[in-house]
Amino acid sequence: MIWWLRARAVPQVLAVMCATLALAALAQDEAIPVPTIIGPSGSLLFGQILGLLPTVVLLWGIERGDAMAEEVAVRPARPRTLALCLAYVVVLAALAIVVHALFDRPDVLSMARNSIGSLGAALILRALVGPGIAAIAVAALPLLCAAAGRRPGGSAQPWAWPIHPADSALALAEAGFLLLVGCLLLLWRRKPVANPLALGA
Repeated sequence: MIWWLRARAVPQVLAVMCATLALAALAQDEAIPVPTIIGPSGSLLFGQILGLLPTVVLLWGIERGDAMAEEVAVRPARPRTLALCLAYVVVLAALAIVVHALFDRPDVLSMARNSIGSLGAALILRALVGPGIAAIAVAALPLLCAAAGRRPGGSAQPWAWPIHPADSALALAEAGFLLLVGCLLLLWRRKPVANPLALGA
């Protein structure tokens, strides 16, 4: 089991997660300008985009194994991969809540929510088009929402959950729904729909 965790880059995931939490806490209300399709130029908080870092590292770790060998192994790989993803969600959410409770940093909550939602979106895309395209597409998700997900008045569209404020119940529900669908597809789909020759771990 220790070998499996190291093969899945779990130490690296934990290190990036902790570093990302620290950066999100330090970069309180810091934002980058993003041109929008409708209305004036908008912005994307660092905390809203930093969550991509541990998610992408987790995806990289999941894909490090020999998928073909694991599919015929005695112990099924996909339930263990699902357990790893759920453990990531629990640890990230717990740490974010603790940091916010101690230092009053809502950006940390946004980062954790967006990381969890991005993981769900990445697992969905992984089941549809494969891991490589999934990682690229999920990295563009917050930028797309920042560019096209604002109303003329500046408020976020209901579907643009990555740019909603940290206390948005709708954004949290949407991120949770993406995670649920992604986890179900992780267990159900062995091969990407658009690339049936590729195996999923």
